Amino acid sequence: MSALDTAASAWSETFPVVDAFRERIIATGVGPAQMTLLAFLLTFLIVRTITHLIKAGRGPFGNLSVGGTHLHHLVPGIFLLLISGFVAIAVDPGATGVVWLLPTMFGIGAALTLDEFALWLTLSDVYWEREGRRSVDAVIVAGALLGIVAMGIPFWVDIFMNANPVGSWSIIIFHVLCVGLATLTFLKGKWIFGFLSLIVFPIGLIGACRLARPTSPWARRFYGVRKTVRSQARYPEDRRLPMWPWQKPAPAGDEPGGSDTESP
Repeated sequence: MSALDTAASAWSETFPVVDAFRERIIATGVGPAQMTLLAFLLTFLIVRTITHLIKAGRGPFGNLSVGGTHLHHLVPGIFLLLISGFVAIAVDPGATGVVWLLPTMFGIGAALTLDEFALWLTLSDVYWEREGRRSVDAVIVAGALLGIVAMGIPFWVDIFMNANPVGSWSIIIFHVLCVGLATLTFLKGKWIFGFLSLIVFPIGLIGACRLARPTSPWARRFYGVRKTVRSQARYPEDRRLPMWPWQKPAPAGDEPGGSDTESP
Protein backbone atom coordinates (compact mmCIF):
# COMPACT_ATOMS: atom_id res chain seq x y z
CA MET A 1 0.00 0.00 0.00
CA SER A 2 1.39 3.36 -1.02
CA ALA A 3 1.79 6.30 1.33
CA LEU A 4 -1.11 8.03 -0.43
CA ASP A 5 -3.43 5.07 0.15
CA THR A 6 -2.36 4.90 3.79
CA ALA A 7 -3.06 8.60 4.27
CA ALA A 8 -6.46 8.28 2.56
CA SER A 9 -7.38 5.30 4.74
CA ALA A 10 -6.35 7.14 7.92
CA TRP A 11 -8.36 10.20 6.88
CA SER A 12 -11.41 8.04 6.13
CA GLU A 13 -11.22 6.48 9.60
CA THR A 14 -10.78 9.84 11.29
CA PHE A 15 -13.39 11.76 9.27
CA PRO A 16 -15.72 9.32 7.45
CA VAL A 17 -17.29 12.06 5.35
CA VAL A 18 -17.18 10.15 2.07
CA ASP A 19 -18.87 7.06 3.51
CA ALA A 20 -21.59 9.17 5.17
CA PHE A 21 -22.18 11.09 1.94
CA ARG A 22 -22.43 7.85 -0.03
CA GLU A 23 -24.86 6.22 2.40
CA ARG A 24 -27.02 9.19 3.41
CA ILE A 25 -27.06 11.33 0.26
CA ILE A 26 -26.24 9.31 -2.85
CA ALA A 27 -27.89 6.02 -1.78
CA THR A 28 -31.10 7.68 -0.65
CA GLY A 29 -31.38 9.79 -3.79
CA VAL A 30 -32.59 13.36 -4.16
CA GLY A 31 -35.14 14.20 -1.47
CA PRO A 32 -37.41 17.16 -0.71
CA ALA A 33 -34.66 19.11 1.06
CA GLN A 34 -32.28 18.76 -1.90
CA MET A 35 -35.06 19.72 -4.32
CA THR A 36 -35.84 22.82 -2.26
CA LEU A 37 -32.19 23.88 -2.19
CA LEU A 38 -31.74 23.31 -5.93
CA ALA A 39 -34.92 25.23 -6.83
CA PHE A 40 -33.96 28.04 -4.43
CA LEU A 41 -30.44 28.52 -5.83
CA LEU A 42 -31.42 28.23 -9.50
CA THR A 43 -34.33 30.64 -9.10
CA PHE A 44 -32.19 33.23 -7.34
CA LEU A 45 -29.48 33.06 -10.03
CA ILE A 46 -32.05 33.31 -12.84
CA VAL A 47 -33.92 36.21 -11.21
CA ARG A 48 -30.73 38.17 -10.52
CA THR A 49 -29.56 37.62 -14.10
CA ILE A 50 -32.89 38.84 -15.51
CA THR A 51 -33.04 41.91 -13.25
CA HIS A 52 -29.50 42.91 -14.25
CA LEU A 53 -30.41 42.49 -17.93
CA ILE A 54 -33.52 44.65 -17.44
CA LYS A 55 -31.48 47.36 -15.73
CA ALA A 56 -28.91 47.28 -18.54
CA GLY A 57 -31.65 47.37 -21.19
CA ARG A 58 -30.57 44.11 -22.76
CA GLY A 59 -32.57 41.12 -23.89
CA PRO A 60 -36.32 40.70 -24.31
CA PHE A 61 -37.10 41.11 -20.63
CA GLY A 62 -38.95 43.99 -18.99
CA ASN A 63 -40.70 44.95 -15.78
CA LEU A 64 -44.08 43.32 -15.22
CA SER A 65 -46.95 45.73 -14.65
CA VAL A 66 -50.63 45.11 -13.94
CA GLY A 67 -52.98 48.04 -14.47
CA GLY A 68 -50.05 50.43 -14.50
CA THR A 69 -48.73 49.11 -11.16
CA HIS A 70 -45.28 47.56 -11.10
CA LEU A 71 -45.53 43.96 -9.91
CA HIS A 72 -42.51 43.01 -7.80
CA HIS A 73 -41.38 39.41 -8.10
CA LEU A 74 -41.94 38.86 -4.38
CA VAL A 75 -45.68 38.86 -5.16
CA PRO A 76 -45.67 35.57 -7.12
CA GLY A 77 -43.14 34.33 -4.57
CA ILE A 78 -45.58 34.93 -1.71
CA PHE A 79 -48.35 33.18 -3.63
CA LEU A 80 -46.12 30.17 -4.27
CA LEU A 81 -45.24 29.98 -0.58
CA LEU A 82 -48.91 30.20 0.40
CA ILE A 83 -50.01 27.62 -2.16
CA SER A 84 -47.25 25.15 -1.29
CA GLY A 85 -48.02 25.52 2.41
CA PHE A 86 -51.75 25.06 1.87
CA VAL A 87 -51.29 22.02 -0.36
CA ALA A 88 -48.85 20.47 2.15
CA ILE A 89 -51.57 20.75 4.80
CA ALA A 90 -54.55 19.73 2.67
CA VAL A 91 -53.03 16.97 0.50
CA ASP A 92 -51.13 13.80 1.35
CA PRO A 93 -47.43 14.69 0.81
CA GLY A 94 -46.82 11.16 -0.46
CA ALA A 95 -49.20 11.61 -3.37
CA THR A 96 -47.69 11.12 -6.78
CA GLY A 97 -46.03 14.29 -8.01
CA VAL A 98 -46.81 16.33 -4.93
CA VAL A 99 -43.75 15.04 -3.09
CA TRP A 100 -41.59 16.70 -5.78
CA LEU A 101 -43.88 19.60 -6.63
CA LEU A 102 -44.13 21.11 -3.15
CA PRO A 103 -40.37 21.41 -2.45
CA THR A 104 -39.86 22.91 -5.91
CA MET A 105 -42.66 25.43 -5.43
CA PHE A 106 -41.41 26.32 -1.97
CA GLY A 107 -37.82 26.78 -3.15
CA ILE A 108 -38.88 29.00 -6.06
CA GLY A 109 -41.24 31.04 -3.87
CA ALA A 110 -38.62 31.47 -1.15
CA ALA A 111 -36.04 32.71 -3.66
CA LEU A 112 -38.45 35.17 -5.29
CA THR A 113 -39.55 36.51 -1.91
CA LEU A 114 -36.15 36.73 -0.20
CA ASP A 115 -34.62 38.39 -3.27
CA GLU A 116 -36.71 41.42 -2.28
CA PHE A 117 -36.23 41.00 1.46
CA ALA A 118 -35.21 44.68 1.72
CA LEU A 119 -38.68 45.65 0.51
CA TRP A 120 -40.16 43.89 3.55
CA LEU A 121 -38.18 46.10 5.88
CA THR A 122 -38.25 49.48 4.15
CA LEU A 123 -41.61 49.21 2.34
CA SER A 124 -39.99 51.00 -0.59
CA ASP A 125 -38.28 49.93 -3.81
CA VAL A 126 -34.61 49.85 -2.73
CA TYR A 127 -33.59 46.90 -4.91
CA TRP A 128 -30.64 48.76 -6.43
CA GLU A 129 -29.90 50.94 -3.40
CA ARG A 130 -27.54 50.22 -0.53
CA GLU A 131 -30.40 48.87 1.56
CA GLY A 132 -30.95 46.32 -1.19
CA ARG A 133 -27.90 44.47 0.09
CA ARG A 134 -30.14 43.10 2.82
CA SER A 135 -31.86 40.95 0.20
CA VAL A 136 -28.59 39.35 -0.88
CA ASP A 137 -27.65 38.86 2.76
CA ALA A 138 -30.97 37.14 3.45
CA VAL A 139 -30.54 34.83 0.45
CA ILE A 140 -27.02 33.86 1.55
CA VAL A 141 -28.22 33.09 5.07
CA ALA A 142 -31.21 31.08 3.80
CA GLY A 143 -29.01 29.23 1.31
CA ALA A 144 -26.50 28.28 4.02
CA LEU A 145 -29.28 27.00 6.29
CA LEU A 146 -30.92 25.09 3.43
CA GLY A 147 -27.54 23.56 2.61
CA ILE A 148 -27.20 22.26 6.17
CA VAL A 149 -30.74 20.86 6.11
CA ALA A 150 -30.23 19.33 2.64
CA MET A 151 -27.31 17.27 3.93
CA GLY A 152 -29.57 15.97 6.68
CA ILE A 153 -29.05 15.30 10.39
CA PRO A 154 -28.28 11.58 9.78
CA PHE A 155 -25.36 12.63 7.58
CA TRP A 156 -23.78 14.68 10.36
CA VAL A 157 -24.58 12.05 13.01
CA ASP A 158 -22.96 9.32 10.90
CA ILE A 159 -19.75 11.31 10.56
CA PHE A 160 -19.56 11.87 14.31
CA MET A 161 -20.53 8.34 15.37
CA ASN A 162 -18.27 6.51 12.90
CA ALA A 163 -15.20 8.67 13.41
CA ASN A 164 -12.39 7.44 15.66
CA PRO A 165 -11.76 9.27 18.99
CA VAL A 166 -9.35 11.72 17.35
CA GLY A 167 -11.90 12.55 14.68
CA SER A 168 -14.79 12.85 17.15
CA TRP A 169 -12.92 15.28 19.39
CA SER A 170 -11.70 17.21 16.35
CA ILE A 171 -15.30 17.56 15.15
CA ILE A 172 -16.43 18.75 18.59
CA ILE A 173 -13.61 21.29 18.87
CA PHE A 174 -14.21 22.47 15.31
CA HIS A 175 -17.89 23.15 15.92
CA VAL A 176 -17.26 24.81 19.28
CA LEU A 177 -14.79 27.15 17.59
CA CYS A 178 -17.24 27.78 14.73
CA VAL A 179 -20.03 28.71 17.16
CA GLY A 180 -17.69 30.89 19.23
CA LEU A 181 -16.33 32.74 16.22
CA ALA A 182 -19.84 33.09 14.77
CA THR A 183 -21.05 34.63 18.04
CA LEU A 184 -18.17 37.11 18.05
CA THR A 185 -18.80 37.92 14.41
CA PHE A 186 -22.49 38.55 15.12
CA LEU A 187 -21.53 40.91 17.96
CA LYS A 188 -19.34 42.80 15.50
CA GLY A 189 -22.35 43.35 13.23
CA LYS A 190 -21.21 41.01 10.43
CA TRP A 191 -24.32 38.91 9.95
CA ILE A 192 -23.41 37.16 6.72
CA PHE A 193 -19.94 36.24 7.97
CA GLY A 194 -21.56 35.03 11.18
CA PHE A 195 -24.00 32.63 9.53
CA LEU A 196 -21.42 31.29 7.07
CA SER A 197 -18.86 30.81 9.84
CA LEU A 198 -21.21 28.28 11.47
CA ILE A 199 -20.13 25.84 8.77
CA VAL A 200 -16.90 27.37 7.38
CA PHE A 201 -14.30 28.00 10.07
CA PRO A 202 -11.96 30.38 8.12
CA ILE A 203 -14.83 32.78 7.40
CA GLY A 204 -15.55 33.08 11.11
CA LEU A 205 -11.88 33.68 11.83
CA ILE A 206 -11.78 36.52 9.30
CA GLY A 207 -15.02 38.05 10.60
CA ALA A 208 -13.88 37.85 14.24
CA CYS A 209 -10.48 39.43 13.58
CA ARG A 210 -11.59 42.30 11.37
CA LEU A 211 -12.87 45.66 12.54
CA ALA A 212 -16.41 45.72 13.94
CA ARG A 213 -19.14 47.85 12.39
CA PRO A 214 -19.62 51.13 14.32
CA THR A 215 -23.28 50.32 15.05
CA SER A 216 -22.50 46.86 16.44
CA PRO A 217 -22.74 45.93 20.15
CA TRP A 218 -19.02 45.09 20.16
CA ALA A 219 -17.99 48.51 18.90
CA ARG A 220 -20.30 50.33 21.32
CA ARG A 221 -19.04 48.35 24.29
CA PHE A 222 -15.31 48.07 23.64
CA TYR A 223 -14.27 50.75 21.12
CA GLY A 224 -12.88 54.10 22.18
CA VAL A 225 -12.67 57.09 19.89
CA ARG A 226 -9.67 55.88 17.94
CA LYS A 227 -11.18 52.57 16.93
CA THR A 228 -14.61 54.14 16.47
CA VAL A 229 -13.14 56.59 13.95
CA ARG A 230 -11.41 53.72 12.14
CA SER A 231 -14.65 51.75 12.09
CA GLN A 232 -16.64 54.71 10.76
CA ALA A 233 -14.03 55.22 8.06
CA ARG A 234 -14.29 51.54 7.13
CA TYR A 235 -18.11 51.58 7.21
CA PRO A 236 -19.07 55.23 6.57
CA GLU A 237 -22.62 54.31 5.59
CA ASP A 238 -23.28 52.94 9.11
CA ARG A 239 -22.93 56.32 10.86
CA ARG A 240 -26.49 57.41 10.29
CA LEU A 241 -27.98 54.53 8.31
CA PRO A 242 -27.45 51.18 10.08
CA MET A 243 -27.51 48.08 7.96
CA TRP A 244 -30.30 46.45 9.97
CA PRO A 245 -33.39 48.01 11.62
CA TRP A 246 -32.52 46.85 15.13
CA GLN A 247 -29.10 48.53 15.01
CA LYS A 248 -28.96 52.01 16.49
CA PRO A 249 -27.26 54.81 14.53
CA ALA A 250 -23.96 56.04 15.88
CA PRO A 251 -24.39 58.91 18.40
CA ALA A 252 -23.25 62.38 17.44
CA GLY A 253 -20.33 62.24 19.87
CA ASP A 254 -18.85 59.34 17.94
CA GLU A 255 -18.25 61.43 14.83
CA PRO A 256 -14.62 61.77 13.78
CA GLY A 257 -13.13 64.81 15.43
CA GLY A 258 -15.62 64.66 18.32
CA SER A 259 -14.77 65.60 21.89
CA ASP A 260 -14.81 62.05 23.29
CA THR A 261 -11.61 60.71 24.79
CA GLU A 262 -10.06 57.33 24.34
CA SER A 263 -11.32 54.78 26.86
CA PRO A 264 -8.65 53.02 28.91
